[in-house]
Amino acid sequence: MNRKVTVYGYQFTEGILQIAPEQSRIVQEIFRVYNSGVPVSRLKDHIEELEINRVRLSDMLSDRRYLGNKNFPQIIDQELFEAVQQRKKERCKAIGKEQPYIYHKEQFLLGNKMKCGECGSAYHCYKHGELWRWDCSKRLVKGRVTCRNQHIQEEQIKELFMQAVTKMKNHPERLRKITVYGSKRNILLQAAEHEIELLKNDSDHNIDELLKLIYKKASLQYEDADDGRAAYYTQKIENLIQQHKERSEEKTFDKDLFDAIIEAITIYKDGRVVFTLKNGATKTEVL
Repeated sequence: MNRKVTVYGYQFTEGILQIAPEQSRIVQEIFRVYNSGVPVSRLKDHIEELEINRVRLSDMLSDRRYLGNKNFPQIIDQELFEAVQQRKKERCKAIGKEQPYIYHKEQFLLGNKMKCGECGSAYHCYKHGELWRWDCSKRLVKGRVTCRNQHIQEEQIKELFMQAVTKMKNHPERLRKITVYGSKRNILLQAAEHEIELLKNDSDHNIDELLKLIYKKASLQYEDADDGRAAYYTQKIENLIQQHKERSEEKTFDKDLFDAIIEAITIYKDGRVVFTLKNGATKTEVL
C-alpha cells in the first residue's frame, strides 16, 4: 500500500521515506531563487511549472525538515536554510510585519477574545513599529482584501474596557443579561413546533426551511434549560465590580478584572466595540 506524503519533496518507496528527485529539485530551486531576492509572490515567474500556492511556499521556506532528521533525508543545506530565514526576517521588517499572527492567547492580553463583527473571523495581532495592532485575520487572503473592518490598538481596548467598568460601577443593574421571559419562550417554542408539523405534512416542503425550524426549536429549548451559568457569573461579576469600586477610583487598566469577566470582544466597522461578559450580557463602547 502506498503511503501518502504531505511534505513536498519526499516520497515513500517500498515503505521507506525517500527523496523525490523532481520535487526535491524544485524545493532546492525555491530556496535558491528566494534567497536571490525574489519574493514569494513572484517565485512562479522564475520557476518553470511551479504549481504551489503562495501560503504553502512560505511555509516550505521555514520547514526545518528539509535540513534532514531521523525521519527525513536532507534536501537543503544548513547555510542556505539559515540565509533564507534571515531574508524572510528582513522582508517582514521591510513591510512592517516583524511579528506574524499571534495565535497563543497566553502571549497577549487580548488572546483569542477578539472577533470581527463584519465577517465573524478572529482578530490577529501584528507589530507596526512599536505598536501592537489588531486586524481581522481575513483582511487579506491570498493578497486580496476580503474584509474591510478597521484595525484597533491594544491600548484603545484597555481604555474602552475601563470606560465600560466605570459605567458598570455606576449602574450595577445593567450587569444582568436581558433574557426572554419563560412565558414568551414557551409561545415561541409552541409556534416553532406547529410550523414544523405543518411542513412535515406538506409533501412539497423545503428541506432547508425545515432544518432552520428544527434548529430554532433546539435553540429555544436550550435557552429554556437553566443550568445556572448566567446567574453564577452575574453574581461573580457584581462582586468583582463592587470590590474594584471599593478598592480604587483609578481608571488604570485592571488585567485581573478583565480576565475574570470578559468572554469576547467584537469589533465593528462603524466604531462599535462590544464587550461580552461571561454571563452573556453585552456592553458597547465606541471608538
